[in-house]
Amino acid sequence: MGGRGGGVPLYYRVMRALRESIVSGEAAPGERLPTEAALMERFGVSRVVVRQALGILEDDGLIFRVRGKGTYVSLDVEAESSSSHSGYLEDLIRQGLRVEVRVLEFGLSPAPAEVTASLGISTGERVVFAKRLRSVEGEPFAVVESYVPADVGGKLRLGDLEREPLMRLLETKAGVEVTSATEVFQAVAADDETARLLGIDPLAPLLKMTLTAFSKGGRPVNLEYVFFRSDRYHYRAHFRRRRGPGAAVGWVPVEKSG
Repeated sequence: MGGRGGGVPLYYRVMRALRESIVSGEAAPGERLPTEAALMERFGVSRVVVRQALGILEDDGLIFRVRGKGTYVSLDVEAESSSSHSGYLEDLIRQGLRVEVRVLEFGLSPAPAEVTASLGISTGERVVFAKRLRSVEGEPFAVVESYVPADVGGKLRLGDLEREPLMRLLETKAGVEVTSATEVFQAVAADDETARLLGIDPLAPLLKMTLTAFSKGGRPVNLEYVFFRSDRYHYRAHFRRRRGPGAAVGWVPVEKSG
């Protein structure tokens, strides 16, 4: 149901297009959306597809419906769209948000054991370590700890880290093509220092993301621990049901976002 194109369900494509229009401000809070018939014509899809897309947006609080009058953009959509953000600095910048990065530590240091394993380097080998406090719209958002192999990170400069995302610097300054990454999320309690930096109570819940970035040849070039304030970050994923001959066999991710 809903049809597919390029492996992505049609209802999801419609939903994403409408969501971007709302979050970007193109469709203002309180504005009436086009009718279902108009959306069917615009996207070339069925009424079922349009209703599936609108249902997701309504569940997310981005729109509301008035019987007999139509569908409208939620009046508080600005708060909804800005209260939680993607954790990637490049995404935050692209969204037009005011982002500040303060470098707390930067330099060469011996790699901890778990870092050597993740980066595929020898025990005791030195890495470039950077610790930053990331703030969004003037509010502390995340503490970021990064470990980069010395032969790659040696080309980075402290001032650059305050102005550019690390992933971008790996490409522009170190000449490394970052092609893939893995993410692992877990709930942790804030230690005293992290709590102080983020303006929260010690032992308050944090969402910790462990990110490992790989170069084109599959070499690990960055291990990053990101500690997010749990009240300012959420993780969302959309899936479609994968079916085998005569039976459902699992779920396939369509898209993930923070």
